Amino acid sequence: MFENFKNIIDFYIRQKIRFSRKNYCAEKENVESIFKGSDKIASRREQELGEKYNLTLLKENNTEQNYKENLYTLDILDKYLKVTSSDELKILDIGSKNWFYAKGEHLFFKAHANRLEITGVELDAFRLYSNLYSRYEAAQFHIKGLENTKYIADDMLNIKGKFHYITWFLPFVKKEPLMYWGLPLKFFMPEKLLEHAYSLLDEGGKMFILNQGEEEYEIQKKLLKNLNIPFEEIGEVKSEFLAYKHKRYGFIV
Repeated sequence: MFENFKNIIDFYIRQKIRFSRKNYCAEKENVESIFKGSDKIASRREQELGEKYNLTLLKENNTEQNYKENLYTLDILDKYLKVTSSDELKILDIGSKNWFYAKGEHLFFKAHANRLEITGVELDAFRLYSNLYSRYEAAQFHIKGLENTKYIADDMLNIKGKFHYITWFLPFVKKEPLMYWGLPLKFFMPEKLLEHAYSLLDEGGKMFILNQGEEEYEIQKKLLKNLNIPFEEIGEVKSEFLAYKHKRYGFIV
């Protein structure tokens, strides 16, 4: 009860004050040959993605870690999400945090559309990092130069309209992670959020959900079944670029 009360107060203050240092900019590092000689498998996969997508966007003004994270995002979308190319695509990313992977997402979907519109939504966008930049300010840096890309600080339940594809990385399906990340318990409503997200899919659209750990994967599966939402299990999601402490598992809705 105390932890929830503390989260309620902290979240209220973040939303009202919305403090952040301005003009966030990550220190640029050389990412041209970070895999060559050290990881042949990752290097080969990087080359494959480079032949299919122009990786220049990912390499410009980037750190080594963020380059790997965006390659990871591009890699798993390329492997597991089948997209039908169209003249126009509208994409929604739910729970974007500071949207550090925006370039990878944009690069993937742009390859399938002449006109791309991509929206990221984050409830706790004004959470501060130790350097006193907020998620919101960092997100503006990560989406800079990405055509028709916007980051919205809002509750996902307020999002309206229809989207051809939705990505949802690490949704809160257990209370403990939500509390750990400083959110009040009133925002723990995984079934309601999932139902709303599904309602935002255009006819024939798809949603890619990525969960952390087997327990959350099983909870996610139960939620989908309870709502009678059709889905395909991907199982464990793997990439040559990053291996997280907790394995990740995916669904296609």
